[in-house]
Amino acid sequence: MRDKITRRDFLNGAALSVAATALAPYSSVTFGTTGNGAISSGKDYYPPLLTGMRGSHKGSFEVAHALVMGGQRPEQYEPLDDIYDLVIVGGGISGLSAAYLYQQQMGPEVKILVLDNHDDFGGHAKRNEFESSGKMLLGPGGSLNLEQSAFSAGAYQVLEDIGVDFKALQDAGPDDYVLSNGAAPYGIYLNKNLYGKDSIVSGDWGSTWAGAGDYKAMIKSLDLSKTDTSRLIALVSGEKDYLPDIPLSDKETYMRSTSYATFLNERVGLSKQGAKLTEPWVRAIWGVGINSASIMEAIELGAPGANAMGFPESDGESDVPEDPNAYRSPIFPDGNASVARLFVNKLIPQVAGADSMEELVASRFDYSQLDLQDAPVRIRLNSTVVNVANRGSDLVDISYVSGDRAFRVQGRHCILAGYNGMIPHLCPDLPEAQKQNLAYGSKVPFISANVVLKTSAPVRKSGASLYVCADSYFELVTHAPPVNLGAYTVSIKPDDPMVLYMLHMPAPEGDGKQSGRDLCRLGRHNIMATSFADYEREIRHQLIGMFGEAGFDADRDIEAITINRWSHGYAYEYMDLHDPRWEPGQAPHELGRQPFGRISIANSDSEAYAYVQSAIDASIRAVGEVIS
Repeated sequence: MRDKITRRDFLNGAALSVAATALAPYSSVTFGTTGNGAISSGKDYYPPLLTGMRGSHKGSFEVAHALVMGGQRPEQYEPLDDIYDLVIVGGGISGLSAAYLYQQQMGPEVKILVLDNHDDFGGHAKRNEFESSGKMLLGPGGSLNLEQSAFSAGAYQVLEDIGVDFKALQDAGPDDYVLSNGAAPYGIYLNKNLYGKDSIVSGDWGSTWAGAGDYKAMIKSLDLSKTDTSRLIALVSGEKDYLPDIPLSDKETYMRSTSYATFLNERVGLSKQGAKLTEPWVRAIWGVGINSASIMEAIELGAPGANAMGFPESDGESDVPEDPNAYRSPIFPDGNASVARLFVNKLIPQVAGADSMEELVASRFDYSQLDLQDAPVRIRLNSTVVNVANRGSDLVDISYVSGDRAFRVQGRHCILAGYNGMIPHLCPDLPEAQKQNLAYGSKVPFISANVVLKTSAPVRKSGASLYVCADSYFELVTHAPPVNLGAYTVSIKPDDPMVLYMLHMPAPEGDGKQSGRDLCRLGRHNIMATSFADYEREIRHQLIGMFGEAGFDADRDIEAITINRWSHGYAYEYMDLHDPRWEPGQAPHELGRQPFGRISIANSDSEAYAYVQSAIDASIRAVGEVIS
């Protein structure tokens, strides 16, 4: 089986030898540990302000790597007296949503513990916060927007219930920002290494690749070779059938079994310069290049060629909805970090003291309130779970490492809301077939960087709010969401600072022989072996190429950099070229997510769909299993 792919939620130097090291000390976290296993964090503890290497940061992964790579666990655990009604492993959107739904259905008195290995909640929905010239600046650390057109009724209702006002949020953002309006114009960056000179060409590229508007003039403005120019024009115009030798009944099969790179090379005859123009969106959304994406997958993402496959003309009925806002994607200034914050605000109201999303976006959370002794809901950070086991018929043992100590808590139920690949290691008693299904996918790694510029003038001179960067290290470069919400405002004055968001997909290009999962694994090793200094160097190099002629000076203009390293990033979505088509109910994610005793599974992996709504849908299912 395969879900229809819409637009992904894009759009949201570690020790690899850790397995050979001793387990103690278990992490590099420097906070002390109290007698109840909670991290002592005072009023000054505020992870969103931390810069440097974030995401999979030092202290968050070492214990898990020791477990996965070397089977290492502590030999003894300090038992904690508390028995919780529900223990949730993972404090991302799925875990927080599960806690909220369970509390809503079972009552405010139930005891819930959320454990997470990171120093902040939210999973990939992280908030990068900065202070520049006395002003708060925000950027998303990973998960970006709310693709409301693809929401289930359940996910939509949950988001409304926690305080997301979709209309107000949509009105708070500009119409010309691509991450919230996919029809907005954007820029294409051509780098000197491949195209001979650095240049940016801005315009309505969505319409151009669809063969609409003045597409010929737009393509000519790229200043490619005459051959590439003419062939690109022919490709987008639909004047030529590139598959005349393939019967109509077989064309879809061909388009799902042939890479887009092969099509562009063998059927269209584009050079590398021409073909690479089409790749950034594919890499940003699938995590792999056009060698690994099918023709159909690329075209579904807006790559050129939809008009040139020899399909019959449309009957005149449009697939475009009457409501022009139907495919708008509301976005918070910090991406979906605000969604995580809204969940936490509902679960532990004293952390923010805010009543609305407008109040919440600019509020500083009091992390000291997350894990209080007598609170019904406790969120315990810096705590890496290493074992989960049913204990008799009515309890689950959950063992975890925090700082240099190991603890065990018990819950009447447990929901695993991390990622699938860890579950076989956390639950060695699982049936082998279920372990294999859970291990099938490979998380899609990515880097999201937020760069604070002291002045926005050079970027604004270039005339676009988002740039797709052909054959560059960072595939997408854009303004952090220019959303004015509540007390948080984004200045557009040229002399004011700004945040640039940059996306890098590290999976190598491949030659069409490796599977998408193999390429993701290679990409994961790449980013874990890349230092912050290396990322800084790539950022400086690319921004100089993009904005140097407009006056950008890296030494003068860059004020701060936060690298969000997500070695285990997007949920793996099945790909045409690399995965079978399973019957409904028989796909690995469906077989892998079955409950095991009092243990249920909720994460976007369990939906094989890398969206915020899939994380919530998974929590709805898992909480239903727990309650029933």
